[in-house]
Amino acid sequence: MNYSTNIKSLGDSFKKLILIFSFSCLLIWLGYFTPRQSFGQLISLYSALYVVYYFLLKIYKNPIEVIFLGVFFRLLLLFAVPALSDDFYRFVWDGRLLANGINPYTILPADFIKTVDFKNTVENNLIFGRLNSPNYYTVYPPLNQLIFATSATLSKGSLFGNVIALRIFILFAEISLLFILMKNKYSDKFNFYSFNPLIIIELTGNLHFEGVVMCFLVLAFFVGVKERKSLVFSSFLFACAVCVKMLPLIFIPLIIKQLGWKKGIFYASMVGVFTALFFLPFLDRMLIEKLFSSVNLYFQKFEFNASIYYLVRAVGFKIFGYNIIGSAGKIMAFLTFSGVVFISWKSKNLFVGALAILTLYFAMATTVHPWYVTNLLVIAILTRFRYPIIWSYTIFLSYKTYQTNLYQENLWLVTFEYLLVIGMMFYEFKQWRNLYYDKSSQ
Repeated sequence: MNYSTNIKSLGDSFKKLILIFSFSCLLIWLGYFTPRQSFGQLISLYSALYVVYYFLLKIYKNPIEVIFLGVFFRLLLLFAVPALSDDFYRFVWDGRLLANGINPYTILPADFIKTVDFKNTVENNLIFGRLNSPNYYTVYPPLNQLIFATSATLSKGSLFGNVIALRIFILFAEISLLFILMKNKYSDKFNFYSFNPLIIIELTGNLHFEGVVMCFLVLAFFVGVKERKSLVFSSFLFACAVCVKMLPLIFIPLIIKQLGWKKGIFYASMVGVFTALFFLPFLDRMLIEKLFSSVNLYFQKFEFNASIYYLVRAVGFKIFGYNIIGSAGKIMAFLTFSGVVFISWKSKNLFVGALAILTLYFAMATTVHPWYVTNLLVIAILTRFRYPIIWSYTIFLSYKTYQTNLYQENLWLVTFEYLLVIGMMFYEFKQWRNLYYDKSSQ
């Protein structure tokens, strides 16, 4: 009896080691040795990661093991320079400006490089050459800017050191989020987040700050909206999320509905006050105009991996003969806002409502980068819906666009991506409806 038990235990341990070793090797190969132009290699490694991910979910259930293993996988990418996204060059640029006392909201990179302060501030022509938006004002809110500046200060002019410093902030937020989920009794589900390849690659690997946003946002939801412990502290946390990325503002109507008009308006007002205080040190006569001009251009000029918008664009080409993004972007923004208000009004469950709002927002967006879906995945953990996990795989197909310098999207792959997600979403919605009506009839 003991002999057979020991053999089984050894077999299970061997399986775990094989899974950990396989996931680690694939992650290192993708994170350190795969440029985004090598789409065949990229999608093959990513697909293999998802196969291992499936088995990791089945085997690892213990919360402490899940946390430690999730942190281990992230630390494997600690020294990787992001190869799939060049956004981090803007983080470094903004951080170095702010660390030297220059307001990053007030000057374009294309203009700043011509000034006498450039050499002493940025110190590296390579950074400017890698910026993907040198002619746009920065869109990153003040708390994000503070992280950029702190990382720039700690790195003392080293680009590699700057990357590691930024990554440490993201790692700390991700670890905090895992403990928040465990403390609030979601430890049976958070392995979906801890081991997810998209989460690890796009947040820790590619230095996107959605993990920081979600850490603040989820804690704000639990502290103030779900458990009603402290509305003021919760509103401060919510403002922190907004001041990393402005996306959480779309949840304000939902929070007002969940808290009721009196408490909800108070909560929204406090979020506004705290957000204004964060922006106060950057106050400039043209700040709002410059910030929102870049945000406005983003929604009316950029397009990537969209779903409904691409259908609208195709109709526009058919009828008018040109790209109608300028007018379509405004109309879709209005429809999105109307949909957010409607969902907020109808939602009885905070997290299901938040998931529905995010899904609508990204469905109507003109641009959907892979790291955007990480927001959905975090909220999905707090519900019974799992279609964002399917999306976290299929959205990686969008990297096919970067296979050549022409940046030509493969619309067949875009169609395949969204058909799988929509199919899973409707299947889960049907299951949820059946469950809901079965309970209602009892």
